[in-house]
Amino acid sequence: MKEELKYWYLRNHSLFETMSDTEIDHLCIISSFKQGEKNDIIFFSDSDRQRLYTVKEGALKICHLDSTGKEMITEILTEHDIFGCIGFSGNNGQQGNEYAKVLSDHIKICTFDMERFKDVVKDNPQLSLKYSTVINDKLVSFQQRYSDLIFKDVDTRIHDFFKNYGVSFGKQTGKRLEMEMYLTHQEIAEYTASSRQSVTTAINKLIAQGLLIYENRKKVVIPDVTVY
Repeated sequence: MKEELKYWYLRNHSLFETMSDTEIDHLCIISSFKQGEKNDIIFFSDSDRQRLYTVKEGALKICHLDSTGKEMITEILTEHDIFGCIGFSGNNGQQGNEYAKVLSDHIKICTFDMERFKDVVKDNPQLSLKYSTVINDKLVSFQQRYSDLIFKDVDTRIHDFFKNYGVSFGKQTGKRLEMEMYLTHQEIAEYTASSRQSVTTAINKLIAQGLLIYENRKKVVIPDVTVY
């Protein structure tokens, strides 16, 4: 990627918005970009050299294999989201069977060597504060999802899934919210700790109630967000 494009991506990233032009130039030096296609896998939790990633374009899912080899989806990420070695100590509790898998047709990712990124954060108090806020927000999100899995039934979890998914992947025009759907029913089941049949049944209920429209496999619509 041309250095100018790399500069403007980092310059416009909310995490780095308080940094000076000189500091952004340094980020350009220690960062690199990679591209991927749908279903490409990025292994990061068992890497000898820990790296931090941020999504420039596209979408991916963070997956974890349980003891039986079943894939569980822990996060769905899009532009400017971060993943990989996000903490500053050890392996952040990550397991060696955790990885990212591309959902969109194409993806562009910015990546930093974590040791070099740590040095930048240590020298920039404002960046340190913003980065800490990002990590805290991720932890709060994980806690909320864990609570939802325990206390909410399948129908409610699926209802809330589309509501939250629309925040990241939706485009609202008036009351109408259109979403580019990257997940199959099976993947929604893996993300919500449900069975595929339960997901299909819950979606059909939302459609029957007029709350959701599947225009095709990749386009889902909430016709009126005020009553969803």
